[in-house]
Amino acid sequence: MLDFLFGKSNVENISAREVESRLKKEDVLLLDVRTRREYKEGHIPNSLNIPLAELKGNLNRIDKDKDIIAICASGARSKRATQELMSAGYDKVKNMSGGMISWQGKVE
Repeated sequence: MLDFLFGKSNVENISAREVESRLKKEDVLLLDVRTRREYKEGHIPNSLNIPLAELKGNLNRIDKDKDIIAICASGARSKRATQELMSAGYDKVKNMSGGMISWQGKVE
């Protein structure tokens, strides 16, 4: 594979259950890429909302040194966000498969 030339090409997924478990013991950045309206309707506490359409213009708000988990409603937009972040040099980023639809934890 040519990963060494083009960077990591495959998005790594993490289940909602795994995310909930990691939040209890690790400091991870939850990046919610849904629209502001969707976010206001219910989101995981302490998540950062940057809609997918605004992601490229807001990379300065996202710490490259942190483990990042991208979240959306179903997992499709967050997968695209994960790919964008990887293309921008972020290497500690995962996609929450199933999105908020599969989230069973606390919502505010």
